[in-house]
Amino acid sequence: MTHQAQDDSSARFSSVILQVAELDCAEEVRILKDGLAEKPGIEKLDFDVMRGRMDVQYDAEHWNVKRLLEAVRSLGMTAQEVIETPQATAAEEPVRHNYKRERALVRSGAFLLVAVVIQAWESGGLAALFGHGDGVHSISVLSILLYLISISLGLRWIAPKALKSVLRFSADMNLLMTVAVIGAIVLGDFFEAAMVTFLFTLSEVLEQRSVAKARRSIQSLMSLAPDVARVKTEEGIEEVATDEIENGNICLVRPGERIPLDGTVVQGVSAIDQAPITGESVPVEKEPGDPVYAGTINGSGSIEFRVEGTSGSTLLNRIVRLIDQAYQRRAPSEQWVDQFARWYTPTMMLLAVAVMVIPPTIIGWSVESATTWFYNGLVLLVIACPCALVISTPVSIVSALTAAARNGVLVKGGLSLETIAKVKAVVLDKTGTLTTGMPSVISVQCLGDITEERALALAAGVQNHSTHPIAKAILNYVEQHQGIPAEFAQVEEIPGRGISGQTDGQTFWLGSTRLATEQGADVAGIEAAVANTGVNAVVLGQGNQILATLHLQDQLRETAAHAVASLHRLGVAQVELISGDRTNVVQQVAEEVGVDAWKAEQLPEDKIEAVTRLRHDHKLVAMVGDGINDGPALAAADVGIAMGAMGSDTAIETADVALMSDEIEKLPWLIAHGRKTLRLIRQNIFAALAIKVIFIVLTMVGFSNLWLAILADTGVSLAVIANSLRLLRTKTS
Repeated sequence: MTHQAQDDSSARFSSVILQVAELDCAEEVRILKDGLAEKPGIEKLDFDVMRGRMDVQYDAEHWNVKRLLEAVRSLGMTAQEVIETPQATAAEEPVRHNYKRERALVRSGAFLLVAVVIQAWESGGLAALFGHGDGVHSISVLSILLYLISISLGLRWIAPKALKSVLRFSADMNLLMTVAVIGAIVLGDFFEAAMVTFLFTLSEVLEQRSVAKARRSIQSLMSLAPDVARVKTEEGIEEVATDEIENGNICLVRPGERIPLDGTVVQGVSAIDQAPITGESVPVEKEPGDPVYAGTINGSGSIEFRVEGTSGSTLLNRIVRLIDQAYQRRAPSEQWVDQFARWYTPTMMLLAVAVMVIPPTIIGWSVESATTWFYNGLVLLVIACPCALVISTPVSIVSALTAAARNGVLVKGGLSLETIAKVKAVVLDKTGTLTTGMPSVISVQCLGDITEERALALAAGVQNHSTHPIAKAILNYVEQHQGIPAEFAQVEEIPGRGISGQTDGQTFWLGSTRLATEQGADVAGIEAAVANTGVNAVVLGQGNQILATLHLQDQLRETAAHAVASLHRLGVAQVELISGDRTNVVQQVAEEVGVDAWKAEQLPEDKIEAVTRLRHDHKLVAMVGDGINDGPALAAADVGIAMGAMGSDTAIETADVALMSDEIEKLPWLIAHGRKTLRLIRQNIFAALAIKVIFIVLTMVGFSNLWLAILADTGVSLAVIANSLRLLRTKTS
């Protein structure tokens, strides 16, 4: 009965995505939260500032979409419902550009300029414009009218929000600006009132454009995939829109073209540049049976592939969706800035009131002192605008996440990015992380009269009927040595041990030393030869006779040792190798790559224990694995990093960070990238606060004015945004 009640209760709730045109700053988030979150029937609000969207979960018995839109409108903003289709991607750029505000800004500036010219002509020069409190006596009615028109054109976007702020008993930057402008008008400083309004509106427009640039940076990922593809039909080759192509269709891609959808090569051989998704510097050879991905670039050969990911469901789409969701996972620094801004703004308003009241009370009230300190209080209100502070962190985080994605590193939010920047210990899996995860034949030893060519022909021939990784390694080796596999019949898999078959009326077997023992062969010498070497021996035999042994080994990645050395240079205190493989194999890899410690023959729970132990000693720990069999340890770590996640839904969905290629050297790059992001955030916060402190001091000693204060605030806002956008240019070396 209780479960039924819970089901009925959850069924009442609906959700909707609203596009809020004005939502491009943490200030608007606060207004929407204060105005909606506490209303009965509003269950949950989630905000995506970078795309200007608000997700609302609400009680359908009390709310509907129309009422929600009206509620947003009552807060001084405009919204519309977002309808997402299966083909729609998370990166589609909404139509949000506010041209009305830009037109109003141009008109406001024009009236301001005309008013300045007229007043300067009437007063005999520009000097009269820069005083305050006595200009009203030397300004004409025409100039006053022009200034007021300029002010009204700018205030029409600010005043409604300021009024809503008063009705909510909360202070925001719109209220600060409105009070400052009205105060300047009361003092007769029409030039400064108009200048403050114009510069504040200008800063809002420029800020929107800067944030839009960050938004477009992720949208550019989606432009990698072409809109049309060449599809093979009964009539021939036709160009078809990608959203009309179905699974199973055969597409043709010519040299130099981008691959339109995910699929599997069915004909042709080519080198595919996968850098747009994985960041790999070297093209990857593709042949029939290999996967290809939308957005990658075909090399010198034409290929045909079978579509296995329709428009909207490709790997590229999944990556973009997850990056988009990552924007909503707020970083600790971003949370701190928002909390700081909550008490900072009202505190500055109280300080401004104190500046208006306390000094005249101490030195004695007079028209001159009251006017001077009232003006200084208005300057302080302008300085108090927190926009530069609150916008700096989210733009930095978004730019960093997008730059990482462009370099083949998918980071699931600001929290993961900040954490990876601070890690002091890294746990590495061996197979698939430091090694390629695929065995390779390193040598062949023949016994008796058989030649190496004949031994390889027999081994490749019987393995032609197997899909085991060892079979692929042997076939690759034979192909490299231009061998020809023998023709086998009556091939039979021997589960867990090997394979057998017949050729030329003779039966041969290929498998482990265990299979050789079962066939009656003596393997003591073979086992002794490979002991403590990390090499696996595959035995080729006939009856109870051993004909040859093939030695295979999981190859170390070329950049593994360099990556570990880079981690040490970055100050990572402990790099440990934890593997379930044999002791001799793990020890050999550990010595070659230079890790600080290693453990072999470890079960999944042992890897969790290692993460827990390192966290106790080093606070923050990253675990790097393949994202599937290392799942428990990846989840236990502060940051779980999946290697070679391209094409692996499990790794992409579950890991905190997914390295889309098999390039382990991207791990130290990511740590350095995270640290650079934190440095930029700290620089932005320091710059925003420093400017405010400087102007507070200047205001206290009477060396500042309204329009200089807003000019400085606008300047620092644009400076921190430009500083953050530098992260978009970050590339792996």
